[in-house]
Amino acid sequence: MNASQLIAGCLLVVVAAAASAQTPARVALLIGNAAYADAPLRNPLNDVREVATSLQKLGFAVTTLENLRSVQMRESLRRFVLTSRGAAVRLVYFAGHGLQMRGRNYLLPIGARIDNETDVLERTADATELIEQLSAIERGANLVIIDACRVHPMFDTHSRRMWSVKPGLSTMAAPIGTVVAFSTRPGELARDGAGGVSVYARHLTRMLTEAPELPIEEFFKRVRAGVVAETGSKQVPWESSDLNGDLCFRPDANGHCSRGG
Repeated sequence: MNASQLIAGCLLVVVAAAASAQTPARVALLIGNAAYADAPLRNPLNDVREVATSLQKLGFAVTTLENLRSVQMRESLRRFVLTSRGAAVRLVYFAGHGLQMRGRNYLLPIGARIDNETDVLERTADATELIEQLSAIERGANLVIIDACRVHPMFDTHSRRMWSVKPGLSTMAAPIGTVVAFSTRPGELARDGAGGVSVYARHLTRMLTEAPELPIEEFFKRVRAGVVAETGSKQVPWESSDLNGDLCFRPDANGHCSRGG
């Protein structure tokens, strides 16, 4: 290795270390897609804005993106994984359309024409891959929240080319250090909502205000209870968790969660 190569290598190490040191303790990427040409949604943009406001009040560094096309969406998720490695908590929230295919979950960008299984692989964002990539980061905890099981017309026109594409999302076991939360049970559909936000987002933001100190499992249990009560059990949120310790949205001064009352 010559002197210039050695200097360049040292500079790269310094830059990487600086980037890691500057990473906020808790970071969040929120994506809301609503402007689908064939199946527009009413509330995803309001959903992400409400969740963003709640998370910012709790000290999260939040990035909110809206109506992303395929390349934009894939790149935003890729960059989040790469730039959040030094964070103690990484959160991704998506509101929009989603689907499952062959046991994997996919999030739909706007403007993507999906006519066959290859289109799913090439023109959507692979949520299962995102979760796998986040869980491979050795430091910190991951929280992925997906409110993406709305009715889409593609499920009414199944052909043999798309026989394995199904509505709702596929069940999955959260990897170590990760919590995965769906707005409804695997294989079922969630409501966009007739009000300003979706049913799920309303109860999620309510709990972020009322009980952010609860351990994450108890927190989502209360979110689920609220959604179930409002929908008469027609929508039942679902979570999978594999954490090494407690995780909450607002720990106390010693980093602990409250058991609540």
